[in-house]
Amino acid sequence: MIKKKKSSQNLPATKKDLKKLEKQVNNLEDQVKITKVEVRRFSTKLDGVRNQTWLDMENLKHEIKDEMSLQRNDMAGMKDEIIGEFKAMREEDTAHQGAHTRQQETLENHEERITSLEQPKFT
Repeated sequence: MIKKKKSSQNLPATKKDLKKLEKQVNNLEDQVKITKVEVRRFSTKLDGVRNQTWLDMENLKHEIKDEMSLQRNDMAGMKDEIIGEFKAMREEDTAHQGAHTRQQETLENHEERITSLEQPKFT
């Protein structure tokens, strides 16, 4: 005949079992405390990194604004120079066209004078 083994789940807990369970619970509590401390340290470090990153970004933002302002001023100066050059070129072109117009008028006047001189005079 085969004897049935008694299941350990059906047996009442002994002091030894309770002490073993208590040690396991204490170990888990210690691990949770250590984990909480590590989380706090990590959180503190993360806050420091977050703050430093924010400060770095603010500094970078100000540097970019300053650089953009300098670029804008340089471009405005270049624009003024270019506009001045175009104005001078237009004035030069106007003067040049005026000189050509006067020369053309003089040439046309010469043609009229030559034609009148070439006409025979009957007196």
